[in-house]
Amino acid sequence: MAVSEVRSYFGRVLRAVARTGGPIIVERYGRVVAVILGIEAFERVAPPRGNKDRLALAEAAFGMWSERADIDDTWLERGRVRWRSEWMNE
Repeated sequence: MAVSEVRSYFGRVLRAVARTGGPIIVERYGRVVAVILGIEAFERVAPPRGNKDRLALAEAAFGMWSERADIDDTWLERGRVRWRSEWMNE
């Protein structure tokens, strides 16, 4: 399925994935860029994760910012507001 189709029919795509479990292969310019799976199918192929693993993943993803003094709750909220505003207006 092309990215443009997924974007246009996202609700339908989610319903199809919920019903069938997927996979739905997503392509951009003829190249596969993503796979959409239902949660049961994902859990069958993904390694099990506990809270400890999730924390490690979060630390790895955001660890590069952990020492920055300028990132605080106010900074995060401003980013969330901007993201919501941009996302909701698309």
